[in-house]
Amino acid sequence: MKYYPINITLENKKCVVLGAGIVALRKIKRLLECGSRVSVVAEEISPQLKELLKQKKNIFINKKASLNDLKGAYLVVAATNDRKLNALVSAYCLKKNILVNVVDSPGECSFILPAVFRRGNLAISVSTDGLSPALARKIRRELQKKFGFEYARLLQLLKKIRPQALKKIKNLRQRNIFFQKIFQPEILDFLKKNKLVQARKKIGEYLKDAQ
Repeated sequence: MKYYPINITLENKKCVVLGAGIVALRKIKRLLECGSRVSVVAEEISPQLKELLKQKKNIFINKKASLNDLKGAYLVVAATNDRKLNALVSAYCLKKNILVNVVDSPGECSFILPAVFRRGNLAISVSTDGLSPALARKIRRELQKKFGFEYARLLQLLKKIRPQALKKIKNLRQRNIFFQKIFQPEILDFLKKNKLVQARKKIGEYLKDAQ
């Protein structure tokens, strides 16, 4: 099966996670990072997870999971150790057009999750279409070594400088050249060493030359 890569906003969306084990914990962390309203349904919960869910918009329902817990959900993750329940959850969500991920059965999912790491606003994901999550994780670890936190700093600079460049550099070719200069090793080296003043100064020179 070929999956369609997509970035989706989950801000304030109700997301239900059934189960609270190690795998569920990883899914919950990612949902919380996206600002979603997370409901966790499980018979037991770890102190670590209880701490994560402290915000008012997130809740823990201490009981055995059931289909009734899915009402109003935008996205569901089935991570219980009950194979029959996971299958029922998948069938229900697919019928109701609710996004669903069954952690132990890609064939019952409407979406699968890639291996992801972040550098600030930069998100790099690796997917093998569910054929080998282990390989996706391996490639992710290799990419983590290549893309350091200088890329997070670069994006913060671009957030400020891009509107100026679009306004001041009218010629499209010159604008493209300007942005390519920003991505050169010199700027990234400044940012890697946290020399933000030098990086801004050099980018300012590039902007002046491009006008």
